[in-house]
Amino acid sequence: MNDEPVLLIDESLSPNVAKALGLVGYKMLTVSEVDDFRGMDRVSDQTLIPWLGVHDIVWVHADDNAKREHRKLIIANRIRTLWVYRPKGKMSSRDQLTVLCHVLPEFLENLRSKPQKKHYAALIQGQRARPRLKEMTI
Repeated sequence: MNDEPVLLIDESLSPNVAKALGLVGYKMLTVSEVDDFRGMDRVSDQTLIPWLGVHDIVWVHADDNAKREHRKLIIANRIRTLWVYRPKGKMSSRDQLTVLCHVLPEFLENLRSKPQKKHYAALIQGQRARPRLKEMTI
């Protein structure tokens, strides 16, 4: 859909996931594709978050500490976030893609229908469980 927001896959997730989702029509970016960050070895969250706010881009990440460490910055820049929960801090690219394929339609619908809600988590519990979307507060 043309009115869907651009989603930026953070360096904490696989860039291959962004490519795969882009192939099926989602508006995806990776940090390495952003001209403003070309040539940088690593882009800090303190640099990325304000950039996301200026460009109205959704931050898709697996940074377990983002909510705690960058709360004020996230709120000040009014960015929208989708945190991918990785059990035990690890998740294969295949599993990342599976989780995002399940939750992205609901996530994007929620962004449209509940614009006041800006933060969500993509959760999976157990090997056979279907991923689910959960509203978060920052």
